[in-house]
This record gives sequence, C-alpha cells and structure tokens, in this order.
Amino acid sequence: MPLPLTRTAYIIFLLPAFLLHACTVPEHPPTKEEALALAHKIERSTVNRDPSVLNNIFDEKAIQRRITAEGGLFLNKDLIKGAMDGLRQNQFGKSIINGMDQDGSYKLIKQYEKDGKQHILFRLYGNGSVNYHDYELIKRDETVKAADIFIYLSGENFSKTIADALKMTNENLPKEDLEKLNSVKTIKVLMAQKEYEKANQAYEELPASLKKIKVYQLLHITITINLNNDIYIKALNEYKSLFPNDPNMYLMMVDAYTLEKNYPMALQSVNKLDSLIDKDPYQDYLRGLLYRLMKDTIRSQEYLERLHTNMPTFKKGTIQLMETYLLENKLASAIRLIKQALDSNYLDQKNLTAIYSYHPDLKKLMEEDSLKTLK
Repeated sequence: MPLPLTRTAYIIFLLPAFLLHACTVPEHPPTKEEALALAHKIERSTVNRDPSVLNNIFDEKAIQRRITAEGGLFLNKDLIKGAMDGLRQNQFGKSIINGMDQDGSYKLIKQYEKDGKQHILFRLYGNGSVNYHDYELIKRDETVKAADIFIYLSGENFSKTIADALKMTNENLPKEDLEKLNSVKTIKVLMAQKEYEKANQAYEELPASLKKIKVYQLLHITITINLNNDIYIKALNEYKSLFPNDPNMYLMMVDAYTLEKNYPMALQSVNKLDSLIDKDPYQDYLRGLLYRLMKDTIRSQEYLERLHTNMPTFKKGTIQLMETYLLENKLASAIRLIKQALDSNYLDQKNLTAIYSYHPDLKKLMEEDSLKTLK
C-alpha cells in the first residue's frame, strides 16, 4: 500500500437535469463578502457532516451550459439531460462527506478573484487522501452558487470531465461497446464491497477506447491503490503517459515517486503543487514525511513544527511531530506536545493508547512527569 500522501476519493458522476428555459434570470458575479459567506456556510455544514449545502452547490443552468459548450455541437441533448439528472441524484455533498473519515475535513484554503470572478478553494482531506476543489461562483436571483469546479486531481473542470465522457459515449463507441458501459456500475459495486481484485478485472474488460478517457483512468487508479504497489505505480505511470502535461500530475506523482523511493522528485512535486495552489499549510505535512524518509530529521522537524503552528488540531501532524521528537531523543518536547494535545481535546485516550503501544516507555515518562507536576 502507498504512503498516505496523496490518495483521494475519486467521485464519478455520469450524469442531468432540466433543460434551460427560454427566459432565464441573468447571472452576476458575487462580491468577495458573498463568496466568503458561502465558503463559511460550506465549512459549517461539512463539520456537522451535513451534505445539504454541497448537494445544491451547482447553478444547474450554468453547469449545463458549460457541459454543452465543452461537448460541442454534436453532443446528444438527451445525454446532457441525463448527466444533469445523475448529478442531482448522486448528490455531490454526500460524496464529499463520504470522502471524509472521522478525522477528515473540508477546509477553505483561500478566496480569490480571477478575471472578475470570485473563487473559493477547498481542501478535501480524509482516509489519508487529499484533493483540492476550486469553485467558480456566480450569483443568480440573489443566490450564490458554483458555475463549475476545477478538481485538482483530474486536472480539469468538472464540466469538461462530464462532457468528455458523454462525447465518447455519443460519438465514438460501437453498439457492442456501449453495452459494456453497464460494467462500470458493476465496478463501483465491487469497489463499495472492497472487492478490488474483481473490480480491476472488470475494468480491464472495458473497451480500450474507454480506458483512455481521463475519468476512467482515474477510476482505475482508485481501484489499484487498494492492490499491490506495482499495479498501482503502473496505473499512475499509464495515466502520466496519456496526460503528461496535466497540472494534477504534481498531486498524483507524489505517491509514485515515494513508492519508487525517489524522494527528491516526490518533494519537487509537493513544492510545485503548493506553488500552483498558492500555499497550503498541509503541504508541510508531506514535506515533513519526505524529509524523514530522506534521513534529514532537522528539516523534517522544521516542517512538522511549522505545520503544528498553522494546523494545531491536525492529529496526524501532531503524532508525526511527536515521533520526530522521540527519534531525536527530545523527550521533554514530545511529552509537552502530547500534554498540549490532550489539554486541547484533539487527542483522546484512544489516540494515546495507540501511541503508547508503539512507545511503551513513553507512558512511564508521562506518568513521572505528571507526578513531578503534582509535587
């Protein structure tokens, strides 16, 4: 299994909803304040594991228009309508919540304006996975919603991913291959049942032309990440050969380079991704892990301490910093860090028990430190 560096939950919506009316309410760019208000509303809802805000995040007229534009003049209108219906039925918000584990999060990284349009950039973290969603916002009838989302792991707008899948279905596949599309449903069921070997076998039976489409390539990576490392690396490299210039390669290749023990290249990918995002403190977590693998504990500690300053409640970051202190025999720093985490209630007794199982001597040191404090 790969290191928990860049994995993500890949969400596939194959697809549509009602057609545009002849008369529509015009759209306008929201203000910075309105963009931030929506961002904070999204954060509050995901903290409470409430999918309702993100289930209704899309402006359906805007996203349908973009799918149509990406698909070209010959895209089947019935397919577009089906895509919109599927988008509603699959519930985007529910998929985000499912992508978060108990300690996962969906955090606003920044709000910014580009070409007169308001954007909000979110980090999805859960199950050791990370992805970024860049929402382009519009305002229609006093309501702020997303016209589209740039998904970093796919390296393109959500509308383009859907349109490309629709174009292939509509224009290029012979009838016998169209029938094989039903196997995608089988693959998703097998994945839900954690039958990844069978899911991979079903994927390999898909038409060769389908397997060259980005959305199906990402599906393959999602499957193989749960298989052995060689199969996973092969899937990543196949994707890289098909889409070598995609900006998402920085995000995806961290795992591949790490598994190949090419830590300098993995670090370079992290730095390029961080530059593309325009800084996310989470990337210091990856830097800290990579520098430790490179046996540079000084740099590892530096980045993990900076991570802890910027993300003090990030459990995995706290635990990795503690591990670094213990490796360097900085016992006082490790004890102080754990006590702070316990006092702040973001490490609980369950976490502490797990830590003690790896470091049995630490429990004794903590108890001795507590006795000294009492005296």
